[in-house]
Amino acid sequence: MRTFLTILTLGIGLATAASAADAPEGGAWTDCSVASVAAFRDHLVVRCAAPAAGLQGGADTGLREFALEATGPLSDPVLRLAVAARSGGRPLAVLYVRDPAANPVGCPADRCRRIAGVELK
Repeated sequence: MRTFLTILTLGIGLATAASAADAPEGGAWTDCSVASVAAFRDHLVVRCAAPAAGLQGGADTGLREFALEATGPLSDPVLRLAVAARSGGRPLAVLYVRDPAANPVGCPADRCRRIAGVELK
């Protein structure tokens, strides 16, 4: 029950931010049709079925993967919401860091960005 409330709280908090289309400086929101979710020893990866929608061009063009460290505070909620999006056929809004210098290990700059938050739509 505690886990459910934590995820529900996270989802509600992120829904407010995503619906306002606000992103912190250096960040951007995009919608992702989740193709796969991978968990490795040191990082998690969410792969989109197609290049993510709503990207702002430039270095963001063609992004299909979003990742974060497996031991970070967002790893469990991101994993749960990404799996729910994949299994339920629902889009996942991803707040990501635009600068590839912030990418975690296992997140190549040419196709991946760091996850800062997610919302199950």
